[in-house]
Amino acid sequence: MWAKLASRAIRVALARRDMSYAQLADALTSMGLAESARSVEGKIQRGTFRFTFFLQTLAAANNEYPQHWAAALQGKTTWEARAALVIETELATQPWLDGVRLSQRLADIGVQVGADTLWGQIVGGTLSTTLFFQCAAVCRFPNLQFFLDGRDLNDAALAGASIR
Repeated sequence: MWAKLASRAIRVALARRDMSYAQLADALTSMGLAESARSVEGKIQRGTFRFTFFLQTLAAANNEYPQHWAAALQGKTTWEARAALVIETELATQPWLDGVRLSQRLADIGVQVGADTLWGQIVGGTLSTTLFFQCAAVCRFPNLQFFLDGRDLNDAALAGASIR
């Protein structure tokens, strides 16, 4: 279910810009990221891509995103550093959350990831888009309506919670 949400979120971003997979691949290539239309389509259809790819897609498509992501997305650092900054910015609104507490919240919706692994992926910017959206669901990140309907995040979280 989470992979479908990740796929839908990126397809929504492309649809809003009337951008095809081939056009996205060209735009990513012009940014120095070697992608073919076929590889882009495969990643998006599977819904299994890193959060960095999601952010790269937003940048390549010149898409809208939450204002508080601007510093990260307009920076000149690595995409992993940008991804880390985006999620750290979101988590900064809840300073009481550490890796252990966030891992526990994720476990409540059926996502099993150890606190050290989770925090390593967050600070390293290597988390998947599905993990970002899972964190968004349990932390109630604001402004995700750019990509998904909040009810869809809640439904996925409830489905994961009932599987436990």
